[in-house]
Amino acid sequence: MELNFALSSTPMPPKGGLPLMDRRTLAYIGERGLYGALVGLVYGLVNLYGEPSLIFLCGVIGFLIGFFSTLLDRWLFNTRLRRQQFIVVFSVRSVAYLAVVSLSILIPLGVYTSLVTQTSPWHLMESPILRGWMTKGGFAYLVVYSLVVLLVIQFITLVSRLLGPNVLINYMLGRYHSPKEEERIFMFMDLRSSTTIAERLGHLKWHQFLNDFFYDIAKPVRRSRGEIYQYVGDEVVISWPKKTGLKNLNCIHCFFGIWDRMEVRRDYYMQKYGYEPVFKAGYHVGVVIVGEIGDYKRDIVFHGDTVNTASRIQMECNHYNRRLLLSNTLLNQLDLGNEYTSEYITKIVLRGKAEELELYSLDPVEG
Repeated sequence: MELNFALSSTPMPPKGGLPLMDRRTLAYIGERGLYGALVGLVYGLVNLYGEPSLIFLCGVIGFLIGFFSTLLDRWLFNTRLRRQQFIVVFSVRSVAYLAVVSLSILIPLGVYTSLVTQTSPWHLMESPILRGWMTKGGFAYLVVYSLVVLLVIQFITLVSRLLGPNVLINYMLGRYHSPKEEERIFMFMDLRSSTTIAERLGHLKWHQFLNDFFYDIAKPVRRSRGEIYQYVGDEVVISWPKKTGLKNLNCIHCFFGIWDRMEVRRDYYMQKYGYEPVFKAGYHVGVVIVGEIGDYKRDIVFHGDTVNTASRIQMECNHYNRRLLLSNTLLNQLDLGNEYTSEYITKIVLRGKAEELELYSLDPVEG
């Protein structure tokens, strides 16, 4: 059965140029600036004890480094560079960070020296204070210190991106070294007509199509605080800790955020591939077993009926011509307010279970 869904109407952003930043992104950049200031103050307290003005200067330098390095990461590096090879991304970011660190140190230091020595900014190198600090290795030491901190953070960030959010820290802390129970929400999302599209595009272009789609869904997933559990062919499995997914309807906003994103990107897909991604999703919530598995290649996996049920619900979308279905188990825990309306669809009997599970669809409230 064909699914014919009209994508929601979403204003198109300006084409070309760099991405605009929302309040959440700006707040994140400011927060990282404050973290940088804290690191700078610690450096100043350790190395410049008894010099309050210089300690404050270190805090200013730390703030600038944290602020502008994060600005580059979120604003500039979060575009096409994000999709380049690991070594290319690491190299370009390293050079950019070197420039940020150098300027973030030189400019505040120059202003400070100018105020202390009453020297014109254009004649700062004539100042014995600044010239002595530059030639005796103080500048180089501070640059190396700041750059090492940034490069370590950068490496951890890139590795974390490869593994998935929170996975690296969970490995390091051994959180799931021993299996444990968790309540989680799962969304199984699948492209429709994928076999037909794959046959017409060919293997290589189909892979590019999928890669574009999975790349485009990343921002809505991140904004909803979801975790991409795995990709299986043209299917993606997204998960939330129960509390996180229910809060502010994060798990539901994720789906419709992706839907709106595909509306924004429709022309791109049609021009490049002749097809646009249209998808369906199934939701369920419940207890799962989480734990590390494997030796040669380790992974963190989820086991339990909750995962299987979410997958089964997604499969029912085609039969009932719905883009989104969820269980009454999840619906009863959602505070939809005036944002979404639910519609009862059917009951299904799960394999090996006696009780029936009610399925509902959701749609945004119009207007």
